[in-house]
Amino acid sequence: MILENLLNALQHTEALQRLNAVIVLGTVDEVEALSVVVAAFKAEPEADVRQAMAWAGKRLQGAKQAGYSTLDAIFQHFRIERSVIAEADERERRLLEQMKFKAEMESQQRQQDNIRGAAATSVVSTALFGFTSLMGSMGGASPSGAAFISSNIGEDAPKHGSQRIIPTRPTTADIRIHVRRLRDDADPNKRAAAALNLARVVNNPDALPELAAVFIDDPKPVVKEAAQTAAKEIYWNAVYWEMEQDGRMRAEIERRTGTPASDGQLAPNTLAAQSSAAAAPPKPSSKEISDILKKAEAQRQKRKRF
Repeated sequence: MILENLLNALQHTEALQRLNAVIVLGTVDEVEALSVVVAAFKAEPEADVRQAMAWAGKRLQGAKQAGYSTLDAIFQHFRIERSVIAEADERERRLLEQMKFKAEMESQQRQQDNIRGAAATSVVSTALFGFTSLMGSMGGASPSGAAFISSNIGEDAPKHGSQRIIPTRPTTADIRIHVRRLRDDADPNKRAAAALNLARVVNNPDALPELAAVFIDDPKPVVKEAAQTAAKEIYWNAVYWEMEQDGRMRAEIERRTGTPASDGQLAPNTLAAQSSAAAAPPKPSSKEISDILKKAEAQRQKRKRF
């Protein structure tokens, strides 16, 4: 795993490996490495590596105090947070549809009951008052009880851009052309473009030390910013990819939301239930609806906190 490899490299016998690892950790603001960097600093014999560790330690301490974390950054950058909120909103929207269906069925039942009641008294009504009373009683059927609910359907439908971005497998592609441009091109904009290409075209974690060195040494802010952005994108993607492969991302989503993570596919029993909705309409009780809405609101408030 990429973080584990970087932490292990802090103990490498070669000073260059230790130097590369610590400047990468500082560049990507990996606050989980702070305690390890501090411990390595205390035992580091090489002055230049100690200096780099001091620089990284200060950055990580500041990031930690600011509340930064790699996981939160991944959730934001890859739209995982928006995807989780959209899925929860979709569940609430389906609940409203169920409530609407139930209200319509109850309204139709009341209308049928009124008609049967009117028919039962039609003989007496006709004999005493003519047809006027019958027509009046039939016209008094209650309007649909689903009108208010129906007006809210669709407000919480999934919005464009709410689908999370799936990570791509890190590559081992050749980085030399882009690194040469990153180091040597006289145009700062071309150096910045080379940095971003290392992340968005090549996506090879081997480029991280090169990007970190440019982030530290390049005199142009536009290049420094592009180098850090590229380093973080490569690092975040690698961490996200690993979490997807071993199930940690699903577990993290469930931990944050308190509900099972969705892969975007309906379970077979859900599809069957939807296909037979007309034959067996959902009929949640008033208490069940109230409980579900309370839970949904609690989850909404929980999601707002991250």
